[in-house]
Amino acid sequence: MASAAVVFLGCLHQPKGPPMSLPPTTSRRSRRDGAELAQLLESRSQAQPVPEMSEPIVFVIDDDAQAGRAVSELVRTFNYEVRTFQNPRDFLEALQELDDYQVGCVITDLRMSGVDGMELLQRLNERSSTLPVIIITAYAETSTTVRALRRGAVAVLDKPFRDDELWGFIQEGVSRSVSEVSRHRRQQELEERFKRLSPQDREVLKLIMEGSKNRTMAKRLDVSLRTIENRRRRIFDVMQADSVAELTRMVVEYEYRLPATSPSEETWLHLPFERVA
Repeated sequence: MASAAVVFLGCLHQPKGPPMSLPPTTSRRSRRDGAELAQLLESRSQAQPVPEMSEPIVFVIDDDAQAGRAVSELVRTFNYEVRTFQNPRDFLEALQELDDYQVGCVITDLRMSGVDGMELLQRLNERSSTLPVIIITAYAETSTTVRALRRGAVAVLDKPFRDDELWGFIQEGVSRSVSEVSRHRRQQELEERFKRLSPQDREVLKLIMEGSKNRTMAKRLDVSLRTIENRRRRIFDVMQADSVAELTRMVVEYEYRLPATSPSEETWLHLPFERVA
């Protein structure tokens, strides 16, 4: 662990200058290798297109049609697209047809026949939905409010509520949704990169994270130094990382959001892998 910390801190305190795509190796590179490396750095320096976010949608769920229409009309005055449902099950079915990265939020009544607001919140959590929930109710209780907030609700609004209260919570919900969509996209992007690494690449990645030097890796894996250099180069290329610090951040960022496979194992080493035929 100490050696890994030294490597990580060393990368953080590198002098200013053009970023390196690979940590230094012990062998000499030919002019051709240097040209290829320069070309790789130039391609990475170009800005990558950022996927656009969808227009926010506010979903209103209330089994009281009149109450649902009243909330929907109020939300429309905030210039948001609104979709109204009287039955939570209809909303959950419609949700399956939406883009996984839909931005927005849900406003639901607490007490409804069948699926109530708390159960709807729970089902959205189970689906890892990117749509935060605002619960409105005329029967607010402290215990209910606490449970809802612990489950991730944006707020529990007592009826009648002020327009500016609802507006503020919708803004917060949409902001949370944008953050969640960005996180999900990043997770998918990292997973796709990790899957492109072969088992041999992942062995080298593990040793890089431990702070091992190339010669040490070669001895431990019983391969040549050139093989280690090639695998290391491939890892940085596939992961689009320019330093050990950046590579470490990617691994930690990805694994921090994954459940542990075993309490006794280092879960950040369990990278997804898709065998290539």
